[in-house]
Amino acid sequence: MKTLVRAGLAFVPAVVVAFGLSAAANAQDASLVGKGTVWCNPVHGWNSQVPAGIDARTASGGYVIHQGSVPCQVAAAPVAPATVQSEYLVFFDFNKSTITPAADRVVGDAVAAILKSGGAKIHVVGHTDSSGSPAYNQKLSVARATAVKNALIAKGIVAANITTEGKGESQLLVQTGANVREPSNRRAQILPKLAK
Repeated sequence: MKTLVRAGLAFVPAVVVAFGLSAAANAQDASLVGKGTVWCNPVHGWNSQVPAGIDARTASGGYVIHQGSVPCQVAAAPVAPATVQSEYLVFFDFNKSTITPAADRVVGDAVAAILKSGGAKIHVVGHTDSSGSPAYNQKLSVARATAVKNALIAKGIVAANITTEGKGESQLLVQTGANVREPSNRRAQILPKLAK
């Protein structure tokens, strides 16, 4: 493997083509980019000036990487902060307060985001559709909120950080007449309140 020529310790800007990819390089970092790898050289001052009779290019036209070069350690991409939604909706089957597999996935998503963000107080509000008596629907909405609370606890949320309430059929998501079995109204809301 042939090497590039050392130009001294003075700042020598150069544009270098490595393996067919262009990259800006200078004597301060002496790095080349090629095929997804950033190459570093601890010796500063390399440039593309080659003495007569020495061929520093590969057959494909790129520059030969200096034999003392090593792959640079590239900083990991910053991790995006967890995005906690203002509301997660958990839906229920008719006249039920059991957590379905789809509802369990929503609870899991909420817990993952909340725990990744550092935690939060959570308020859970249960709802029903308009079928059945208001008294029965009130009890069912409380049972739905309690079921979600238990699922949150099972996935790692501290019980003391969760409050619940039931609204019965008083806050329909989809407005309907009386005694309508609207699936979108059979729900519980998970409402995180992040610590500031």
